[in-house]
Amino acid sequence: MRIVIAGLGLAGRRLLSQLAARRHELVAIDLNQGACDFAASSLGVVALCGNATDINVLEEADIGRCDAAVGLLRESADNLAFAILARSAGASRVIARMPNPQYRTAYEQAGVSTIIDTTSLFLDELLLEIERPDIRRLVDFASGRGTVVVVRVVEKSHVTGKTVQEIYADRRQRHSFIIGAIVRSLDNALILPTGVERLRPGDRLLLVCSAELADEAADYFEARRGWRRPIRSREATRDLDAIDAVIESERNAPIHVEPGEQSGGQGPTPLDDPQGPDPTLGSSAS
Repeated sequence: MRIVIAGLGLAGRRLLSQLAARRHELVAIDLNQGACDFAASSLGVVALCGNATDINVLEEADIGRCDAAVGLLRESADNLAFAILARSAGASRVIARMPNPQYRTAYEQAGVSTIIDTTSLFLDELLLEIERPDIRRLVDFASGRGTVVVVRVVEKSHVTGKTVQEIYADRRQRHSFIIGAIVRSLDNALILPTGVERLRPGDRLLLVCSAELADEAADYFEARRGWRRPIRSREATRDLDAIDAVIESERNAPIHVEPGEQSGGQGPTPLDDPQGPDPTLGSSAS
């Protein structure tokens, strides 16, 4: 691929180095002569010392022939100007870093193919690391609206022993994730699920989900029951477990009809009806 990279800061140099190792045809643009000399001498790429928002510099880079134009300049306004000029010159794909989220509408109107929202990505990653260190975020997509995360099935998770198909059919989850892969804890085997695989404690699951529901997806797989796992005292947890046990036994108990008792009258209660609302879920069930 022919790729033009504007901006040789830390991110730009790292990206340039990795792309050079993969033998892409590269052109780098930066105002810093030292950065350009490093790119040319150490990586063997074409490096132009100049302003990436100058149409003459972009014409020298022949940006109209590139497969991807990548803007990694420090300011959002500069990346926006680079994107507009690259698009107008005929670049097929434009990828641009957006340090300031207020520029999103302008980036979209300029035809930026992929927006790298560095501020939101950093904050989301930081919040996830602070609040949910058990979730590992691999990659975001769709401008940060989607994400791929890794969660672990804990020892007493309610999903242990269930198939992937049974999990998808569970009313307690809102169909907000897709299990893309299962990694077994014992032998590190990679399984691409078809629906019949049963989950085991310690399994690592690659989930594709919306970014805002990543923590809920982790809660679902880690909790003993239910979607959310609120913080409770041990005494309260024991009480709820006892209530759940009674409810479960009532559900499974056979219905005895006394001789002479006529049908009709009061309809079935939620405990009599296996398709009725689950009293353990409250109003959050969908």
